Order: sequence, then structure tokens, then C-alpha cells
Amino acid sequence: MRKVAVAVCGLLSSLLVSVALADAPEQSIAQTITIDAPPDAVWAVAGDFVGLPRWYAPIESSRLVLGQNNVVGAIRQLTRRNGTKVTERLIDYDPLNHRLEYTYADGQVMSSDYFAVLEVKDAGNGKSLVEWKARFKRLEYWTDDPAGPAEAAISKALNAGYRAGLENLKKIVEGGAQ
Repeated sequence: MRKVAVAVCGLLSSLLVSVALADAPEQSIAQTITIDAPPDAVWAVAGDFVGLPRWYAPIESSRLVLGQNNVVGAIRQLTRRNGTKVTERLIDYDPLNHRLEYTYADGQVMSSDYFAVLEVKDAGNGKSLVEWKARFKRLEYWTDDPAGPAEAAISKALNAGYRAGLENLKKIVEGGAQ
């Protein structure tokens, strides 16, 4: 009887945790920019999974730690300018449609359940529309603390970072400094 009671308590605990996590507030951000260059030219810079420091200033360096660059499953280790490190795993790479998706794998992450997509689309007349978006949760999403300043801060920081990154990507691609 005791084993049944323990099993039922364990099952109920798991169910409650699952319900709590399912209700955790998810945030999303998205930034876009038009670049005066065809999608293939933009993708040549933006589509390099390990080449992020080339156009995204907050990242000092990037190195491949597992797999092959631009192949699903590859893991890169990024060193931020503040010295912190994070590893990210490539979960989708579609060069035909100029799209890649990645997530945190380890390290000093800024959020949880983070999934980001970078996509380059044809905007016509030799131009490209680049969209960089992410969905994520605050690190402490399992607490009772409602959405507040911490959530607003991470959204603000990521939005500002994505915007600045896309502006620099535009500058590099349009300037021909590849």
C-alpha cells in the first residue's frame, strides 16, 4: 500500500510540475531589416553558424566544439565581450531557404527554453529582408514571481542586441567588407 501511495504522490508531483511549466510565460522578440543586397550575398555572411562574431559585436569569438559548421547538431561556443561563455546548438539549417535555427546548449545563458531563428528573404529588386527572432522564458520561470522587471529587461536587451546586430550586418554586407 505504501508503494502505491508513493507512486501516486510522485505521479501527482510530476503532473503539477508539468502544468506549472506549461503555464510558464513565454516571451518573443523579432527584429527585421532590409539590406540592399541579394539574399545569397546576405546569407554568405549571416548563414555562417560559427561566423557570428563577424557581424554581431557582443560576441568576441566563436569556435566549433562539436560537429561540422552549418550542419544540424553542430555546437558553437561563443565568448561574449564581457567574458561569459555560452554554447549553442544548431537545430535547423536550410541554405536553400536561407534559414537557421539554434538554441542554448550550456553555459551562462540569459534565458531558458531559448530558440532563435535567423532568416534571409528576397525583398525584390536585389534587396533582402532579414528577420531575427526568438522565443524564450525567463531563467526563473518556475517561481511564482509574475512577469516583471526581469522579464522586461531580458526582452529589452535581446531586442536591442538583435537590432544592433542586424544594423551591423547591413553595414558589412552593403559595404562589401566580407
